[in-house]
Amino acid sequence: MGARFKLVLSDVDGTITVRRGSLLLCLEAVRAIRELESSGVVVSLVTGNSVPVAAGLARYVGASGPVVAENGCTVFYRGILHHACRGKPPSELEERLVERGFRASWQNPYRHHDLAFLPPGDMEPSEAMRIIMEESEALGWRGRILWTGFAFHVAPPEASKASGAGLAARLVGASLDEAIALGDGENDLELLRAAGYSAAPSDAEESVRREADYIAGEPGGRGFAEVAKLILEGKLPPRRRRA
Repeated sequence: MGARFKLVLSDVDGTITVRRGSLLLCLEAVRAIRELESSGVVVSLVTGNSVPVAAGLARYVGASGPVVAENGCTVFYRGILHHACRGKPPSELEERLVERGFRASWQNPYRHHDLAFLPPGDMEPSEAMRIIMEESEALGWRGRILWTGFAFHVAPPEASKASGAGLAARLVGASLDEAIALGDGENDLELLRAAGYSAAPSDAEESVRREADYIAGEPGGRGFAEVAKLILEGKLPPRRRRA
C-alpha cells in the first residue's frame, strides 16, 4: 500500500511497551516514533491513561500529535485540553469498589471523566465486570465499563478512543482516512475500525488480530517498529476485505 499516512494513532500499553502485560517502554518503538516524526508523519498516543501521564510520555518519546487520554474523553494539544466527554462516575463508586477488594488507580485524582480500578489478583475479569456493573447501577450510573487488560475503566457513555482520535485528526488537519491506528486490546477495536488502516502486534488479543488489516510478526513495541518501517517504505499490504 503506497499511500502516505499523515497520522499514526497508537495505543500505549501493549503496543509501544515491550509486550502485552508489560509497562516497560520498548526502545525499538521509541526509535520508530522518532523516525516517523522525522519523516513528517505525526504520531499521536491514544490511551486510557490520564492526561498528565500521557502528555508527559508523548513529550519524552517524541510524539508531537494530540494526546488522546482517558479512552478518548480528553484530547490535549499545544497546551489546550479538549473535552470529548461530560461528567464523571460518582466518587462513591470508588469507595464501594475499594471495599470489595479493588484497588483504585493512583491516576484517578488526575482524571477528568473516567475512573480506573485494578481487580483483586485472584478475581476473573468476568466477575470483576459483574461487580463493577452492580455497584455502578446501585448508584444510578449508566456509563461504559472498559477492560484494558491492565485495569477496568468506568467512563461516561460517550467515551471512545475513536471519537477522541477523530478530534485529534481534525486538530492536525487530517482525517481518520489518512490515519493508521495500532492497538492490542478490546478497548482499541473502535479506534482500529475508524482509521483508514489498522495494525496490531503479534500478541494482541484475538479479537484485535481478527480486526486488524495487518498483524505484525513481532509482539508489543517491536511490532510497532515493524509497522512503522513498512509505513516509511510504503510497503504495507492492502486493507483486508470485510464482509
